Amino acid sequence: MIYQIRQGKLKGRLEVIASKSLTHRALIAASLANGQSTIYNPLYAVDTLQTMDILRNLGIDFETRLDNITVIGGNIKSTGTILNAHESGSTLRFLVPVSLLTGEEEHFVCSASLARRPMNIYDTLFKQKGIYFYKKDQHIYCKGPLLPGEYRISGDVSSQFISGILFVLPLLKEDSEIAVTSQFESKSYVEMTIKVLKLFNIDITMKNNIISIPGNQTYLPTVYKIENDFSQAAFFLIASALGSNIEFVGLNRDSIQGDKKILDFLINFGSEIVEKEGILKLSKVTQKPVIFDISDTPDLGPILFTLAALSSVPVSIKGIKRLRYKESDRVKAMCDNLDLVGATYELKPNQIDFIPTKLKGGVTVNGFNDHRIVMSMTILGSFIEDGLIIDGVEAIKKSYPTFFEDFRQLGGQLDEFDE
Repeated sequence: MIYQIRQGKLKGRLEVIASKSLTHRALIAASLANGQSTIYNPLYAVDTLQTMDILRNLGIDFETRLDNITVIGGNIKSTGTILNAHESGSTLRFLVPVSLLTGEEEHFVCSASLARRPMNIYDTLFKQKGIYFYKKDQHIYCKGPLLPGEYRISGDVSSQFISGILFVLPLLKEDSEIAVTSQFESKSYVEMTIKVLKLFNIDITMKNNIISIPGNQTYLPTVYKIENDFSQAAFFLIASALGSNIEFVGLNRDSIQGDKKILDFLINFGSEIVEKEGILKLSKVTQKPVIFDISDTPDLGPILFTLAALSSVPVSIKGIKRLRYKESDRVKAMCDNLDLVGATYELKPNQIDFIPTKLKGGVTVNGFNDHRIVMSMTILGSFIEDGLIIDGVEAIKKSYPTFFEDFRQLGGQLDEFDE
């Protein structure tokens, strides 16, 4: 689908959607608990539905309602069904270790784009432990059991591999330890996993780059409410930092989400943030030159590219190399689109420096089948003369299916076109 985004500042009150990252983690933890858990305020999006679908095909039952999901867990088993992760990296990387609990060979399939993203961490780890793991094109075959012990994992590829085995190691009879052997990027996402597991009675400690996991633990059923999502709120928070007038409902500044870092980034950019009676708002913005380091929060990368391109001061973003291994090569995708609107920047291996430039609109940009690229381009288009035409807007279903509804509610203007 193609949308034409028209120039116009946004205004109004936004009830922020539920966190995709926390929904994934809560669904898996509840599935490993023997009994009935209830997850309130879940996010129903393509990625989280894929996690539910694979868990269902591993023997877990769900009762879904508009505002909650009942999970009947504790019975992970092989059903002989092919486990399709489609395009969800979180689903695939989290559930490969979980599937090893069946003790049977499990067969995962995924999209061509996901198949191009790294999975070599599991290949290396599992071979070291004598666990069967075979990947060819869009197919992965694996067979457990996962074994306790020491795991040495590179921290500069994806934290999802660490989170994936953290779900399973506490269930094993002996203790385990994960040593992160290189720069620990996206550490906040691992901290989020540990905090969710603690709510389900799992004790894990992390000190520096060492994670200690006692064995012989038991997940307990619980009732858990998903926090609202800073990763998705970031798009509209950036719009506010650029001059829109939006009030945010449901953002908890004490959140366990690493992407709450967006608030610190905006304060460093010159924003004043006020919170009163559960409403958060950017009250004043005096743009200041800044360097953002997104090594620990890569999902904020694309929308920070948008902020930098639209700012009236120099802005640099470092820690960008891992953006190349997401749903798209997000560095290339954003730069290709920003070239079309005349942005000026200097690209380095792990940093990009933006120079203030007047951007031109009225061009067609590509969504690259990537939800965060589409949403970033939408915010960009709302701030430049003649707006933007975005091809491939349906990608937002992956994480934020109501994004354009919220955009319109806030006064965003768009026209829809057929292909």
